[in-house]
Amino acid sequence: MFAPACKKIFFDTVELYKVLLKAMVPTIVLVKFAVEIGALDYLAQLLGPVMGALGLPAAAGIVFASGLLVNNYAACAALVAILPFTPLSVAQATVLLSMVMFAHALPVEQGISRKAGISFVFSSGLRFLTAIAYGALLHFIYSSTQTLQHPLDLSWMTVNTGSEDPLTSWALSNASLLFSLFWVILALVALLRVLDHFKVTEFLAQIFSPFLSIMGISKAATNITMIGVLMGLSYGGGLIIKEAKEGHLGARDVVLSLSFMGICHGLIEDPLFIMAFGGHWSGVVVGRFVFSIVVMIALSRLLALIPDSTFERLFYRPSKDTTAREAT
Repeated sequence: MFAPACKKIFFDTVELYKVLLKAMVPTIVLVKFAVEIGALDYLAQLLGPVMGALGLPAAAGIVFASGLLVNNYAACAALVAILPFTPLSVAQATVLLSMVMFAHALPVEQGISRKAGISFVFSSGLRFLTAIAYGALLHFIYSSTQTLQHPLDLSWMTVNTGSEDPLTSWALSNASLLFSLFWVILALVALLRVLDHFKVTEFLAQIFSPFLSIMGISKAATNITMIGVLMGLSYGGGLIIKEAKEGHLGARDVVLSLSFMGICHGLIEDPLFIMAFGGHWSGVVVGRFVFSIVVMIALSRLLALIPDSTFERLFYRPSKDTTAREAT
């Protein structure tokens, strides 16, 4: 039993690591190229006001943009790439990476949500605005209390190459980073398997599920929503698509469930990965979860005021299969 389990953990890690490399390597190269041609100066002019309002340097915009368009891995790669030129405090890194956790991989993940029936514009806008609002709140809390103001140190991920050639040093340093990350991913996968084995994931789902009723999510969508919140939008969104097509979920359940999954999913795996890159648990775990619940309670109350016909016209875009089934 133990040997096969270890073998499965290793091969699962390899598969996840391949996904990570596909996202991180192009981003690392792109950021290096941007630095060499002076593109970060233009980025500073473009994103300076927005990032500055959140207590972040303008170059942090490339981290946020990488997360928005690609995923968490790309954002972390961009973070590591800009650190030599733009030092950050732990508080700044937590603000930035927490924003990425709210709004990342929008083209892909919101494509899943769109297929399940929720309006792409609404769901993407919700995630983006929530990310900005949460970033502003975290910045206010950390700066007001002078918490986590010490420098972010990710030197453990890199090595001193000893090379005088800047390009060679850059390549070897990032190769060291990617090598170190394999073991980080291996540890995360092993931890997740242990949590599953001891039913911790199911226990967390039972604890958190009562909050869903406060958000206006019915019992029919509770289990699916918690799967998405704990394991990821791809898991939960796929189940929502199936249930919506079979007519088991109404429009409001689909919209509210996917909205919650959108701003708060991968509650175990994602924070562990982000924390490896310097994000503090207070922002990426506790604060994110609490803030998401507050947002969803407010959102559910507002949406409850909208008549069903108007609600479906503005927020719900069922697939052709779902529409045909409902008509039947």
